[in-house]
Amino acid sequence: MQDTLVKDTEQNIAQGFKKLSEEQQAGPSVAKPSQPTETEPTKGVQTYIPMSMYRRLNDIKLTRRQNIADLVSQAIELWLDVQEGHLKVEKVI
Repeated sequence: MQDTLVKDTEQNIAQGFKKLSEEQQAGPSVAKPSQPTETEPTKGVQTYIPMSMYRRLNDIKLTRRQNIADLVSQAIELWLDVQEGHLKVEKVI
């Protein structure tokens, strides 16, 4: 009886590790942006930014209680709108 219990437990653990491995190979889960594009498929992107920019971004994240993925998605949407001529941005001094 004890042998069966041990074998069942080992099998459950092995199946759990297999499931975790498959999920990791599928890629990380990414929070969907809070904009109206929630029903649209998403693509995770990675970029490198200077630590000074990361600190500023992290401060805004903490203040607004949003995750960085949402903030970056908003920033990219704004940048695209400016690049495509939908919005105009003037630097305020």
